[in-house]
Amino acid sequence: MTMKEKYAIYGIKKIGYLDIETSGLTADFDIMLSWANLIRDINTEKTSTTYDVVKKSDFELAYNKKNADIIDKRITETLIDDIAKCDLLIGHWFIGKHRHDIPFIRTRCAINKVSGFPHHRKVRYGDTQKWGSLLYRLHSNGLESIADMFDVSTKKTRLEPRTWKNACIGVKESLDYIVDHNIKDCKLTWQIHKGMENFVPIPATYC
Repeated sequence: MTMKEKYAIYGIKKIGYLDIETSGLTADFDIMLSWANLIRDINTEKTSTTYDVVKKSDFELAYNKKNADIIDKRITETLIDDIAKCDLLIGHWFIGKHRHDIPFIRTRCAINKVSGFPHHRKVRYGDTQKWGSLLYRLHSNGLESIADMFDVSTKKTRLEPRTWKNACIGVKESLDYIVDHNIKDCKLTWQIHKGMENFVPIPATYC
């Protein structure tokens, strides 16, 4: 049975390879700076990438309202609209206790009163870090280490502390650099999943 046939059994037509970049690791003290989602059409194997990043106007609105939480409200809304297109979402360090992207997004939705996060059993979730740690024996289960094993690369951008800190105060050049890094992480996650998908089950995780 081909992967296309296997996905069809579970009604999976589109997979989103999702990644977010944030100002820190705790969603009640930090904000989302950008998101990127590479959507793979299972029938055609064509892909498209969408993304969003906080803008100067988002910082200005938050300053005027004296509410730092709303800096990322707009991009949280656009993210929720985008993931509604997907039947399965896959990321790296993605779901569950002590993981990042999905718990962070859900928390920002709650804080900013953004509705539409998929309810339980509406979307499946997969985690390439979890699969990588189960399948392979590497010095690290980070995205780049697994990508090196599969000999795939998108010339991922390095993030210096100054770039990150400048992005957190809304410097456009730094935010542009970070969203480029964000997009490349999505592409790596897609390539890694393509390399391992014949060795892992169709995700049955809901969260």
